[in-house]
Order: sequence, then structure tokens, then C-alpha cells
Amino acid sequence: MAEKTDQTRSIVIAATFTAEPLQPSLEFLFEKVGLHLDVRFSPYHQVLQELISSSSTLASLDKGVAVILVRLEDFIRDIDDHSSALETIPSIADEIASSLTAFAARARSPAVFSVLAASPDVPEQLKGAIEKASEQLVERATGLSGITILHPRDIDVVAGNDRFDRESDRLAHVPFTEDHYASLSLAIARKVHAFLVPDRKVLVLDCDNTLWRGVVGEDGVDGIAIPPSFAYLQTFARKLQAQGVLICLASKNVERDVLDVLEQRRDMSLKAEHIVAHRINWNPKPQNLADLAQSLNLGLDSFVFLDDNPVECELMKAELPQVLTLLLPPEDQIEAFLDHLWAFDKVAVTDEDKRRTSLYKQDAARKALEKDATNIVDFVASLKVKVDIDPPGEGDWPRLAQLTQRTNQFNFTTVRRTEGELRTLVDGSPDSAAQVLKVKVSDRFGDYGLVGLVICIEADRELLLDTFLLSCRVLGRGVEHSILRHVAAIAKSRGIEMVSLPFNKTARNEPASAFADSVAEAFKGVEGDRTAYRIPTDVALEIHHRPGFDPDAVIKARESDGKKPAAQVTTANVSERYTIFSQELLTGKDVLSALSKSNMRRRALPAAVALPATEAERQMLAIWEDVLGIEGLGVDDDYADAGGTSLLAARLFALVSQRFGVRLPLTFILEHPTVRRLAAVVDQDRSQMSSLVELRGGGRRNFFFVHDGDGETLLYQNIARRLPENFSAYGIEPRRLQNIPLAHVSIDDMATHYLKLIREKQPSGPYFVGGMCAGGVIAFEIARQLTKADQRVELVALLDSALPGTPRRRGRIAKQRAGRVADLLSGGPAQRGGLATRAAMLCRKAFNAAAWEVSNRMGRLSVKVRFEFLRHALRRGLAWPGLMPALTVRQIYDSAELSYSPPPTSLPGLMLVRARTGQGGDTPFREVYADDELGWRHVSTDLLIEDVDGGHYTMLQEPFAEAVAEKIAVVLDGNSVVATSPAYLKATA
Repeated sequence: MAEKTDQTRSIVIAATFTAEPLQPSLEFLFEKVGLHLDVRFSPYHQVLQELISSSSTLASLDKGVAVILVRLEDFIRDIDDHSSALETIPSIADEIASSLTAFAARARSPAVFSVLAASPDVPEQLKGAIEKASEQLVERATGLSGITILHPRDIDVVAGNDRFDRESDRLAHVPFTEDHYASLSLAIARKVHAFLVPDRKVLVLDCDNTLWRGVVGEDGVDGIAIPPSFAYLQTFARKLQAQGVLICLASKNVERDVLDVLEQRRDMSLKAEHIVAHRINWNPKPQNLADLAQSLNLGLDSFVFLDDNPVECELMKAELPQVLTLLLPPEDQIEAFLDHLWAFDKVAVTDEDKRRTSLYKQDAARKALEKDATNIVDFVASLKVKVDIDPPGEGDWPRLAQLTQRTNQFNFTTVRRTEGELRTLVDGSPDSAAQVLKVKVSDRFGDYGLVGLVICIEADRELLLDTFLLSCRVLGRGVEHSILRHVAAIAKSRGIEMVSLPFNKTARNEPASAFADSVAEAFKGVEGDRTAYRIPTDVALEIHHRPGFDPDAVIKARESDGKKPAAQVTTANVSERYTIFSQELLTGKDVLSALSKSNMRRRALPAAVALPATEAERQMLAIWEDVLGIEGLGVDDDYADAGGTSLLAARLFALVSQRFGVRLPLTFILEHPTVRRLAAVVDQDRSQMSSLVELRGGGRRNFFFVHDGDGETLLYQNIARRLPENFSAYGIEPRRLQNIPLAHVSIDDMATHYLKLIREKQPSGPYFVGGMCAGGVIAFEIARQLTKADQRVELVALLDSALPGTPRRRGRIAKQRAGRVADLLSGGPAQRGGLATRAAMLCRKAFNAAAWEVSNRMGRLSVKVRFEFLRHALRRGLAWPGLMPALTVRQIYDSAELSYSPPPTSLPGLMLVRARTGQGGDTPFREVYADDELGWRHVSTDLLIEDVDGGHYTMLQEPFAEAVAEKIAVVLDGNSVVATSPAYLKATA
């Protein structure tokens, strides 16, 4: 589909969730569409930072398209307080909108922006706030320069009903099913295609059995039928015509019969006024298409030909491969076929596009007059050409940007600019260095529209034409001469004595230099590859058009306006590619199926294949082959050797949870890396599983990371890999029993149990322990118990962790809530409707708040009752009842934390690493708690505090993990150089 590609272009995706599962489908789709694109990702959940920073991955993107995917619920993912969540939603939406606006103004590449719908797990009380904030965010983003919106409807047309995956979301913030990631990829790929591949300009339609059912020559005007599918095709054609596509007819018929149908049939929505040209005769259709191309002065690769006859389609493909030829599918498939036809997609529709049909009809009238003219001077005079040169209006910027991208022949410098880049040239200040001027042209036949752009810059006592471009269809009419005189008049008014017209030679802009030579060759200067015409202002003021003396290159450019040079690569498969996308790859499920078939590999491991011996092994092996995309795996094949990654592990364990009903931590794959070992434990008592997981081996000393509040330790892997080379790293997992994910009811007991595991691995000190959030608290208690046992602890790393009982910041939420209520009652500027409406809104807010509070209290009571039962069950050795809902790790930990109050302890190695930035659930704890030291100074006066970039969770993600690891490394061995071994580089590749 893409006739010309650029190997250096990239797609950079920034998302508020784990977006990497998009990569396989996107790469597959870009290959199918004929685009060579590098798919890259910004750091996890760093959308705001990417938009704000001028050196971010998005901001540094020079060629390609940025993709920005936002789910507002991701910013309240870990906020339990209803009021705080309600406050965060509109504030974060406002911050994203403001950051996106600033980003659009400076971005060098266009962007696709999407606000995705909330998942079913979002509480009803928050859904309304998310939907409202999402709508407002999209509204503010709409119309931003260089930003196109990927709407929910764009996704719905390619998506199925199975969209969300709770288990993979819990494991790795991978919120969607594999099918839905593929659906998102399909919707994104279509938007990217619209940015990078020029849309087709002409749709040529057959008539019989294409625009209507039947043969008008045999059935008569009244005998043909227009069922819904054919009516849909006509409506489709009319929509395209309104967006600037030229509609033509090519039919083997009697011309009068077809015209009678257009005129007489009231159920024909496609009328004669929508048709710019037709060839209704008995000539071969390739000949008619070539004739239409010549008549419209457009290249054949601008044409799409749609016909129901496969013989005609194959003939067209053979004789005119540049034409995109499509066979109309059966009636029941026509609507879907047209909905998924990418050929006419464009990012924006300009006023010029909307008027294109009338412009071509006007041009046809000019050509007819010119053909009959005997005197070129009289002909040009009779046109009564009018040239208006003015600063751009608000609605002109998209068209001006389009001109810089598309104008090649009469373009002196060929500088391509986005709408945002053009706007930044004129910031509205009175001393702005650049002056941007639009050129509009009209004549007796009508308005050519906005056809030219001039950018003047005053420099070194010259008026420099940074940009001088003009649409070829107005060349040879004196327009280019008028522009130079206008620029000279500006220079004269400023007392500038020289107009400088630089020329950068390209393969296609000979008409520009030919014009300049014809009016100012005496002032031409050449320095190496650079050419400039330095024209005295007084001379430029006297430049006038002489009809009949225009350079040949200028005349040829006008006559070939719209035609492109032959494609540099073969176009033989273009029709097949578009057919695939409009008939085969219609949904994410279709993409996933095709991708699986193309990517399925045969096993290439050296060891012999071990076959499954049990039903559990057979089922587990099927999951592994599906996830890894490998046929013929054995039950003893190593997960990492087969190409497994931590991201694939999230999907693997989500499928294991669905198939076996067992929820496993991601780190479990490190201890059980084969099908045999994994299948052997899915049905056994969880208490038999090891709670000590190796994150990195090979060192003489050990660092122990304690699980976080969700029971995970894989989040430490980025830090573990960057520790000094002489350190191994271990993750301490919760002790688990059947249906009990954390088998302790106090932090003291957790620490005692974990300490036993640590001392089995390392009997004596010095010890190095740490953890994120809850893990930091447990690590502190482990260190306290070690110290009490006269063991040396050299480091306790508290990673954005707060001492239980530390008061949170108060007053902000209550004050904002009171302000909103006051604004509502007073009918402030943000409120709409009368007093009754505002009173109803207040009642609804009060009801929602009350309902949430009741729900919250009931939930807390339920957790409290089940926690007390857990205490009783663990004391008596009882099993968890099958009918009672299980507690989560976080619910058990939060309940245990309420009773933890350690005495002051002397721990010389206590280090608090605080996060600096983040929003919603990623908010740094120093912004959540009233004490900047997060309470730790109350239990230890010897406290080292370090700050790092990133939020509460993202500080452990790349690129921020490196800084955290370096802070730890300084304490471990006094060396701030973190690991850069080949093993590390391979692991992080």
C-alpha cells in the first residue's frame, strides 16, 4: 500500500499502562501495509513526563508518528480513598490536556492521541467522573496542531467483546486480552498509515452491479434495483466527494442510459453533480482510466478503480498496475469492505479538499477556453486573475502545512513543516522575526483557493524568503510575479534594499529555478551547492508577467499538476494489500490469527523433546506453545532458552490462572522454568513452594528484597541486575497456603519467617535488605530482629516506604470538595443550568458520596471479619472455607500493619530512597504523608535520605531504576558504577 517508504521513520508509543504487547501486531501490520517502521516505547506510565520534557523520547522523535494512549483509571489504580480518587481524575485530565497542548506546539512529528474507555472493574461511583473527564480531555485535544484523535468508535469497529484481562492486569498492568491488544494495533496502524501514506485522490466506479443491481441496458432505468448495500456504496462515494475525492464513472454502457439513471432515479443518492468526469463507452477500461488521468491531469497512482467484474479487475491490474484496483465483494460484505478501506484515509480535511470537485470543473472550463483562444495575451487578460496575499487566518494553517508537505515543483527551499511548526514562526509578538503570508487566487471561473505560501525573514539588512512555494495549477498566470512584487513592497516599506531568494535544488523543483532565471538571472549567485537570487528591492518592484514568455519548465509544471513520478518500488501488490485489509484483517482477532500463523516457529533447542506424561502437563504445554509461538516444545525445555520474557510471563500466568484456577506470582517462572516443574505444583499445596526466589546469581554477597504490598518481587529485577557484580539478589515471596496468599497476620511474624529463610541462605552477617513500600516496612523489622540477635546489618533500603502510623496530609480534599459545593450552590462559571438543576446535581453528588461511603464501610467490615477468621484459622491450622471469598495479599498486609508500632532502634544502615514525581497511584509518598521523612526519623535518628526521579512505582522501572541502583551501590561498596556486564546487557536487551 505504501509506494515509497523511509527506513529511518519510527513509531514511539507512550502509554499509562504496559503497552509492549502491541509490538508484535503493529510490526506485522506495518509489514503488511508496506511501511518500514521501527516500533519503540517510552518508559512505562510516563506519559506526562514524556509530554512535558523537551528531551523525552516523544519530543526527540523527528521522523515518524507518536502514539499517546491514556486511561485515566491508571492514575487512580492504587488510590483506595474515594474522595482522593475523585479529586485526582479531573486534575490529572487537566494536566494531560495542558501538557499535550504544549507538546503539540513544539513537536516535530505528528501524534495519534487516544483516551481509552474505563474497564469494567472501575467502581460505578468513579466511572461517571472518568467518562466526563475523558470527554473534556478529548475535546481539548481535538484541533491541536499535529494531533489526530483515535476515538473509541475507531477501536470499536475492529474490536470484539472480550477486551479486559483482570489477571494479567494484576500481574503486570497488562489490562487487555491479547485479542484486544491486536485490535488496538489495527486501529493505531490505520491512523499511522493516514499520516505517512498519501491518500488516493480519485475513485472510479463501474455502474452495472456496482452502483446498482442489474444491467441498465437490459433492465431499463426503472428495472434496476438499489438495495441497502449499493445505497451504502453511493453514500460512501458522496462522503469521499465531500472530503475532496474526485468521483468518476467508467462503464461499458450507453452514455444516455447511465445519465438517465442519475437524473431520474430518486433513490440514487449519487447524482451527476457529484461526478467530476466519466467515460461511458465500449472502450477498454484501462484506456478509459488513462484518458481520465490525462483529462484530470493526475497520475495514475492517484486512482482507485472499483468494479464487480473480476475479468475487468485483472485486466486493469495487468495494464495499469499503478491504479489501485479493487473487486467489489458480494452484497453482504460491501459495507464492511468499505468501512475497512484505508485508501482514502486522511488526517484532516481542508477547505481546499471540500471544494476539489468544483475546482476541477472550473479548471476544465478554463482549459476549454484556452484551447479555443488564438492569442495567449488576450486569454490571460480575459481570465481576470486576482491575487490576494495576506497573513493566515485561524482556519488556514492546516492547508498551509499541507502545501509544505505536498508542493514539490514550484518550491524554492522545499522546507517541510507541520502546522505547529508554522504557528511557532508567528507567535503574535510585534517583534516576530518571521512573517508568514498565504496566497489565494481567483479568476472569472471561480476561486483556486489557498495555493501558495511565503515566509519572509529580515536578516542582515535583507528580506530573506525562507519559503516561497506555489501550487502548479496557477503557474503561468502572473501569480508568481505578483508575489515577488508584494515581497519587494514589504522590503521597501521597511527600508530594506535587497530581496534574497535562496534556491535548494531537488529532483523536481526545476520550475522554481526556471522562473527565477527568467526574471532575475543577473542577480544569481552560486556558492557550492547553494544558489541565491539577491534582487535589489527596486528591481523586484518592477517584475511583471509577460504572457507567452513563461519558461517551458513552468508551463509543463502547470500541465502536469497533480502527477507524481513513477513509484520507486513495484506497485504490483498494492491492490492485494488493500484487499487484505478490507476483507481479511477486519478485526483484532483476524490479526492475531494471521500473526500466529506467520510467527509460529518450530522448536530449535538442542536437547531431545520430552513429551507430556500427565493431563496437567499437556494443558500446560499447550499454553506455553501458544504464548511463546513455538510448536513442538518439550516439558523439560527452559522458559528463557525458548525465548520467554517477563512480559510474556504475565500472559502465561494469566492463562494458567484461567485454565487451572491457580494464581502465581511472576517470579515463580524463575524457580519453575519448565512445563514439568510448573505443572507439578499448580495443584499442590502452595505452602510447599519456595518463598526465596533468585533474581540474580553469581555474587559472593547477597541482597534480599522483600515483596511489596501485592506480594510481588519481580518489580526489583531492574535494580537487582544493576547491583555491583559481587552481589547476588533474592526476592522474598509471601508464605502461601491454599486460598491464603499471605499466611501471616502480623509484620513481626512475617519478618520472623522471612528471617529464617534468609539465615538458611546466609547464616551470618553482614546483611543487606530492602523493599518497596510494604516491603520496606518488613525489611526494617527483619533488620531490627537481626540487630537484636547481634547480627550486623549494613543496609536497609526503604524504597518510597512509610512507617505505619505516619499521618497523611489532611485538609486539601475537604477544602476542594467544599469549594465545589459552594461553586455549585452559587452557580459559578463552571456550572450550567438553573437553581433546580444545580440542586439536583448536589443531591446526586451527595447520594453518590453516601453510597460510596456505605460501600467502603461494608468492604472494610468484610475484610476485618475475614482477617479475624484468618487469625483463628492460622492459629488452629484450619483450611480456608471454599465458600468464603479469599483475602488478597494487600488486604492481609494492610490489616497487619494496623498493629505494627516498632520501638526506636539503632540501625546505622537505614536509607530512605524517595520518589520525586508521579501522579495518581504513582504519587510519591512525600506528597501523600505529612512527614517528608515518612516517619522513619521517629524510630531511627541515623537516617540517610536520597531522592530519585520517577513515581512511587515507576522509580523501579527503566530509566529510573538505574538511579535507584546507583544510590544502593554507593552504600554497598562505595562505587557508583553499576553493573554493565554482558550478562546484564543481554538480559535487558
